[in-house]
Amino acid sequence: MKKITGTHLGITVLLSYFMAQFCLADNEITIDQSGDNLDITIEQVGANNIIKEYDYSSYIEGGNLDLMLVQYNDTSTNNVIEYWHLDGSGNTVRWAQGAAWTGATSETYTYDGDEGGGHYARLDIHGDNNHLQGHQTNQGSTTGHTFTSILYSDNNDVWVRQQHDGAKSLDLTTWVDGNDISIRQKGSLAQHTGFFFSFI
Repeated sequence: MKKITGTHLGITVLLSYFMAQFCLADNEITIDQSGDNLDITIEQVGANNIIKEYDYSSYIEGGNLDLMLVQYNDTSTNNVIEYWHLDGSGNTVRWAQGAAWTGATSETYTYDGDEGGGHYARLDIHGDNNHLQGHQTNQGSTTGHTFTSILYSDNNDVWVRQQHDGAKSLDLTTWVDGNDISIRQKGSLAQHTGFFFSFI
């Protein structure tokens, strides 16, 4: 499923499906966009990868937003990226599930060949000049990781990653300008929970 609206929208979508010994669901993409100069690259490899709106009022709006979403999944457990607004100008958002970026600002990533899915990410960015880049990976476990983000501010640089098997959860909220945040949760079979709050 794919819905794309808006003007001056450049989008490249790579969808690759595979069949195992059981039936896997298709990948899904839903995008409702308004504004100029939006560049989106989406790569979903395997099946049961979903990119969708958070609710009926969700949208991607604004100028100069560069968004790159990558999901790899080798099982029937869903990977889900939900977006809510992503509103503003000059933002760069990269998020990967089942794949790992090679660096904090990299556009290249690696794939370990055994991803169990089960990841969930929500992206809330209302503001200008934000860079948010992170990934969630596991090594075959279907116990995925959870990520939630609210950045209603300008000039943030956030680099978040959650890796290896075992459930992890991260909740990041900031309404303050000029943050530089780097968070990592890593460890096989570990149960991690992280919260970060910053208010004006």
